[in-house]
Amino acid sequence: MNRILLVEHIHPAGEAMLAQKAQLVFPKPQNEEGILAAIGDCSALVVRNTKITRRIMEAAPRLAVIGRHGVGYDTVDIGAAADLGIPVVYTPAANTESVAEIAVGFILCLCRNIVRAHGAMQSEELLSDTVTLPIMTKQRGLVNTDLWGKTLGVIGVGRIGSLVARKVIAAFNMRVLGYDPYVDAEKLAGYGVQKVDRLEEMLPQCDFVTVHCSGGAETRHMMNASTLAVMKPGAYLINTARGTIVDEAALVEALQGKRIAGAAIDVYDPEPPRPGNPLLHRENVIVTPHFCAQTEESLYNMATMVAQGVLDVLEGRQPQYLVTP
Repeated sequence: MNRILLVEHIHPAGEAMLAQKAQLVFPKPQNEEGILAAIGDCSALVVRNTKITRRIMEAAPRLAVIGRHGVGYDTVDIGAAADLGIPVVYTPAANTESVAEIAVGFILCLCRNIVRAHGAMQSEELLSDTVTLPIMTKQRGLVNTDLWGKTLGVIGVGRIGSLVARKVIAAFNMRVLGYDPYVDAEKLAGYGVQKVDRLEEMLPQCDFVTVHCSGGAETRHMMNASTLAVMKPGAYLINTARGTIVDEAALVEALQGKRIAGAAIDVYDPEPPRPGNPLLHRENVIVTPHFCAQTEESLYNMATMVAQGVLDVLEGRQPQYLVTP
């Protein structure tokens, strides 16, 4: 009977699919040391966010497939997998709706100062026997703006970016610009998005910029001191993609210098962020714990899709979502 190493627990529905066909193994601890101790005779490995290195793959002579529970596969050394002839499957369409909804939610919260207003009410700083709430709202700088008709820039107009675009156009009549070297203007127009060929051309036009491209060397620090400098002073940055895409030090400087108005960040570099990271403590930044895909529906989709992909390889079928190095 095959043995499958689950580095982290996944949704019970996915675990049940795998358990019907194989014995499940869980490493202790959930790091390279624990994986190396447990993987020796395993035929498959399923991973969420732990790094899977060449060393791990070489320690598993029977390893026939790696399943990545998630949209990207940057936690797996794809080059090593290719060298060793180990297919990698993943779940690119599993959490599209979940992440797109959060991105739109971030845009709305930033524009309307919802989080700051909530905090001000909880702290009771807006309560007065002599001044009304609307006046206190104005005095505390909580007057905000409508989303209707504003401009959104989307970096990476794939499954998630295109869905965000369609949602904000339908809900808020927003103008949407798209920067994506791999999608042509005709396809973007089908989403209601106007293609822009240069990032530096798009950013100065945007009231909001949302990041939905993949991680890796090509996009590392795409949002840096230079690109942040050309954004509007009243603009907001949203990153629900990968922490490496944004130069955090440059973002902190831009926020401190009021060169942009604020940000919403769900991903970090490194991740988890280190204690004392300035982004965690700024009033004009919304921070969340890489939780955009942590919905019941998304977790179910990712778990069952990765389980099916792993079983397809083990049982000699072509998986639906196979990484091509």
